[in-house]
This record gives sequence, structure tokens and C-alpha cells, in this order.
Amino acid sequence: MDVPADNGRVKYVDVLKGFIIVTIVFLHIIFSSKGDAGSPAVPLQALYFGLIAFFLISGYYYRPDRGFKANTGKRFKQLFISIAICAVVLSIILFVWITILGQSPDLDDFILALQWGFGNNNLFASLDDPLSYPMCGAAVGYYYLWGMLFAFVIFYALADHVMDDWRKYCAVIAMLLAITCVETMYCRYRLPFCIHLAPISAAFMFAGAALAKFQIVEKIDLAKLKDVKYWCIFLVCLIGGFILVFLFPPGINFDLLYFGKYEGFSVFPYFFEAVMFFVVFLFISKFVSRIPLVSDIFTEAGKHTLGILLLHGFIASFIIAVFCPLTTTSWFPSDLTMMQRIPIALATVIICYCVCRFGPQFIKKIKDGSKE
Repeated sequence: MDVPADNGRVKYVDVLKGFIIVTIVFLHIIFSSKGDAGSPAVPLQALYFGLIAFFLISGYYYRPDRGFKANTGKRFKQLFISIAICAVVLSIILFVWITILGQSPDLDDFILALQWGFGNNNLFASLDDPLSYPMCGAAVGYYYLWGMLFAFVIFYALADHVMDDWRKYCAVIAMLLAITCVETMYCRYRLPFCIHLAPISAAFMFAGAALAKFQIVEKIDLAKLKDVKYWCIFLVCLIGGFILVFLFPPGINFDLLYFGKYEGFSVFPYFFEAVMFFVVFLFISKFVSRIPLVSDIFTEAGKHTLGILLLHGFIASFIIAVFCPLTTTSWFPSDLTMMQRIPIALATVIICYCVCRFGPQFIKKIKDGSKE
């Protein structure tokens, strides 16, 4: 979930990040009724590739001058501490809240919530086994952050050694995809901290770093709408991406290492589909960035993607618990209607943004006041 430095920030990248995180929140709340998103139509499958964009962006804005130790140290401080605090604190708050509402979760439910938060639920069980969801669980999407954290370790360990050689780039990506292929076919087990997601996640980071060689973000930012090359690249990626999606429909259960109906071999078309749609999303975000109010909304959301991802499960459950009991068969009750889910999703995004945007200022004022 990297961003460029503030003095070199590209607005339409923030627009893209904001659109993706808002979409993720809506998809989780609206379509996640039985622990998964079902089998949506092809356009929605293509939209799901937005989830991969954060890996690509992280690779794109890689800074090689920091070194492995400094890079990994920064990531562990940023991600590990954030996930750990939220996994514990938000689960406690939700446990107390639903107890007050009379839903009475037990200690086992709280322990399961912590296991989900730290990516250690159902350890070494098959990825295909049914899951039990904690009532006081707030860790919706945390698997993604654990996969990202350990993907950074792989990426930072190898990046400096392949940056100047395309053959090494291709070899590393092929190796990581092959590892994921083997995992998918023969080693479908839940590993601690979701490290089974690290190889494929790191492959996308290397793809993002490869795109940085072409400076695609900067070129799109500077391109004019009348430029023929501008439209050619967009159309090639759009048409090529949809052709691949129709020929090799991608899976939408990234956390389960399900990439399509061809088992492990689906990871290879999945990789190229995701990269193509990432380029498409960049172009679309450039268009959207020209729309004043809409671009401002997504830009602001894009500046707080980590916070929104960490908080949205907690906020949504906090709201839903007031109106109906939480269940252990899915993150959110399956009997909620679409008309009930949409306002909950909208309220969740707004509250998450307000907490991320104004929370640090509020805490700072409290600290300053206590010092005085």
C-alpha cells in the first residue's frame, strides 16, 4: 500500500487506491454472505483484480537505496504493529459491544477472533475446509495484509539483485508463480500468518517494479487524450485482459489460492490478467481524476487505504450488531437484504474515513492537553 513521496504524489494513483478500497468494502459487505463472494459475472471478476493493485503499486514505488534491513524493518513497524493492535483492541471492543447487546459471545469466540486477526486460524488445515467465523471478529481482509507483509520480505531480499537484468526479473517471477502453482495443487494448507500467500504477492510486486522501468504511471499522468499511443496501450490491455478473463475465468478467492478452474496452472493467466487490468485501472483513474467532486472523494479515501482495510470489518459488525445477531457462518449475516447492506457499506466507508482522517488529530489534542 505504498504511495509516492508527498512532494511527488500522483493524484490519479490516489484516486485508484481510493476506488479500490471503497470497492473492497462494498464487495465484502454486500456479497460476502457465506464466507465468500459466490460466482459473479465476468465484469465483477475483472473488478476483483483491483485487489492486486496494491501489490503492484508497492513494487512500483520500491526504493532500492534503503537496503533490505531498513525496508523490512519499516514494513514490520508499519504493518505488523498496525495489524496486531487492531486485531486485539478491535476484537475486545466488539466483544464488549455485542455482550452489551445481549449476544453473549464466549471466550472461545474471542480467541478465534484473535487467531483470525493474526492469520493463525485453522492452522495446517486444508484451504478447502469450511471455516468458523468469530462473532467478535474484526479481521475482515487481514489475510491480505499478512500476505503482503511476508511478500515484502521476499521482494526486498531479491529486488536489488534483479533490478538491472530482465532475465533475472522473468526468472524470479516465474519461480514465484511456479511455487504458487505447486502450493495450489499439492500443498493447500493454511500456514501461520498466511505466508502461503507470500510468493504470488511478491510476484506481483516484481511486476510492479518492472512496470516502473517503463515509468508507466508518469507517462499516463503526462499523456494527452489526443495521443494515439495513449489509447493504443489502453485498448490493448483492456481487450487483451477481457479475452484472457473469458478464456481463463479467474477465481475470486485469493486467500484460498483459488485462481481459476485449471487448478494451479490458472495462476499463470491470472498473473497476466491482473497486470493488464492494473494498467486499465490506471487509465480509468486518470479520467476520473478530472472529475472534481468524485476525484476528491476517492483521493481522500486513497490516502487512508490501510486504515480503512483494518477498520471496515469492525465498523460494519458494530453497526449490524445493533439490528441483528452476528453469526459464526460468515463475517456478516446472510439474511441481510441488498437494501440493508448498501447503506451499511456506505456508512462504514464514511466512518472509517473520518476515524483515519481526524482520529490522529484528536489523539494529538488529547496528548497536548494532558501535557499542559
